Amino acid sequence: MGLAALIAAYHESAEPGRLRAALPLAGRTVIERQARLAAAAGASPVLILAERMPADLAAAIERMRREHLPVRLVRSAEEAAEAVEPTDQLLMIADGAIADAATLASLAAAEGPAVLTVGDGGHGDIYERIDAHARWAGAAVLDGALLRSTVAMLRDWDLQSTLLRRILQAAARQVPATGPVAILDAVDDLDTLERRILAAANASGAGWAERLLAPLERLLATLLIASPLAPAIPGYVALLATFAGAAAFAMNWLWTGFLLTLIATPLDGAAARLARVRMQGDPSESWWRHLLPYASALGLLGLAASLAPTIGWGIILVAAMTIAFLIAQGIELRGVAPAGRLLLAEPKGMTWLLLPFAAAGQWAGGIAVLMAYAVASFFWSQRQAHSGLTRNGTAETG
Repeated sequence: MGLAALIAAYHESAEPGRLRAALPLAGRTVIERQARLAAAAGASPVLILAERMPADLAAAIERMRREHLPVRLVRSAEEAAEAVEPTDQLLMIADGAIADAATLASLAAAEGPAVLTVGDGGHGDIYERIDAHARWAGAAVLDGALLRSTVAMLRDWDLQSTLLRRILQAAARQVPATGPVAILDAVDDLDTLERRILAAANASGAGWAERLLAPLERLLATLLIASPLAPAIPGYVALLATFAGAAAFAMNWLWTGFLLTLIATPLDGAAARLARVRMQGDPSESWWRHLLPYASALGLLGLAASLAPTIGWGIILVAAMTIAFLIAQGIELRGVAPAGRLLLAEPKGMTWLLLPFAAAGQWAGGIAVLMAYAVASFFWSQRQAHSGLTRNGTAETG
């Protein structure tokens, strides 16, 4: 038994000439977010029921196909029924309905027919009334057999509403929504939801610099959200700026290199936030993010090499030891979340820590402080990583 999804994409919105499914949301369209949410819940295929194909809806479907989402366009209820096996579970998502990923995944895992509900108070007529106390939140689970039997008697009735009534007649369980839900129909609905999506798109970094740069990263993500740029573009810019900074350091253009490196620090976080907002992959797996620490290491070595003719070649050894201790810290922390992780050394924070020394012209002193910071972070990480082990290397049991 598989899980498929059926998303309605044919109702007109309150915005003249626009379908609900094609309204812009988080830099893409409502239907793209719905399809990604359904796919994240395990649905394949994701059927999009569209009676007509305006250009913006066609473009959205083509983008999803290029991004290898398991979407399939169906033009009629009969075609949708043929695409689903009678034994399949079917996640139905109403036209314009958005729920958070955890809510949809929980609903998709329900046994037997189920409908997602919200309380009657505070929700308008766009949320269909189920009973005196609840309204439909725009998502439901049924089986393929119920879809096929409904299509067989559909006539001129609306498939979405008719399916909802058939599910309720089958004694469906009501599942109250525990997370935010919305049925989008107008620009005001979109603005509210976009703000909520952006607020939820927290960066994954745990360092203190990540926390300090969070407002700037959110601002950059907000400015980019409506653009056609892929989320990886700010990440590529961060990588290029860091490599360019390393080259400038090596050529003894110290402030040029440092400013390029500083400029790069919020860009990778902005890229990660934008990817989460659009649900476009895991930013931690992006190749540019794996290369950023190497670019930062080259920058530190380039800075040390420029200083060496003046203060001695030992400064290169200090820089190399700093990098070595950072690598060793990363090895110790694999699979470990130590206490005090917020304060541990990492490239972004170390870049900003160098700023006051650069401003005072004490570049060498700054590198020495970075090495001390990396050494202290390594030994703290080592202590935390091994604190649960006995002397013979076996895990302690309580």
